[in-house]
Amino acid sequence: MNQTLMNIGLLLVRIFTGVIFIVHGAQKFQGLDGTSGFFQSIGLPSWMAPVVATVELVGGIALVLGIGTRLAGAALTIVMIGVLLTAKKGQPFGSIEFDLLILFTSLQQALVGGRFLAVDQLFGRKKAENSNVQV
Repeated sequence: MNQTLMNIGLLLVRIFTGVIFIVHGAQKFQGLDGTSGFFQSIGLPSWMAPVVATVELVGGIALVLGIGTRLAGAALTIVMIGVLLTAKKGQPFGSIEFDLLILFTSLQQALVGGRFLAVDQLFGRKKAENSNVQV
């Protein structure tokens, strides 16, 4: 496969995954009282609502910019596992397919990193140039 096309594909997944989390994190902050109430209704402490909202918002921004991409991807993967084990527990596949998709695009970012057009590359380039290992 053409390396440029692969990089563009990974870039698009990174950016759109980030945008989705930015929107969802911002929505949680806009209705934080309701989000806290929902968290309590599914057995989670209300203090987790602003924590999850922050992870989604900051993690989404990090993905879009490609800053700390692996860490952001890992944190967002954990959030999505939490969603599937709590809010979406017991729901049929048709109700969780979007959540699964976002889980795996987040996991992809944790595994692959920012790569193409990412701020991460500004700091990791020297290390990558000195390495004999092909990624």
